[in-house]
Amino acid sequence: MNHLQNRDDKDRPNTLLEAAGRYREILAKMTERVSEEDAPTMAMYLGLSMTNYYIKRRGERPFNYADIARLVERYGSDEEQADLQAFFTIRDGLYEWLQKSPIPLVQFRRLLGLQHYRDLAHRGTQPNTWRLDDLEKIGAFLAQIGQV
Repeated sequence: MNHLQNRDDKDRPNTLLEAAGRYREILAKMTERVSEEDAPTMAMYLGLSMTNYYIKRRGERPFNYADIARLVERYGSDEEQADLQAFFTIRDGLYEWLQKSPIPLVQFRRLLGLQHYRDLAHRGTQPNTWRLDDLEKIGAFLAQIGQV
């Protein structure tokens, strides 16, 4: 997974598991932060209906990647912005890395519980469809077998 590493800053997450963990921390912090703000203003800023905003704010559904990117842009520190970019870089290159991996794609498909390869390929062309839980599963699997 060497080409997925962010070599510019040693403090940045450089494995999928580290990046997903850091993203989860940022997600929790931003969810807490928006609960302190005026709901109609935040819903409008994020382009969400009030119903969808409250569903996400309560944690019934998480904020999506685009929502978190906007919130980090508005409220995040420079470190959080850099960590978020590191996460996106790793996430966006994951499918390509999986294709080049010595581990067959069928194992990753089974690990994710996907029925079809097209589901996995779709995540390669649409990285925003990766679920955070799936990224953490893959990251833990890769760490376990020494691929990171």
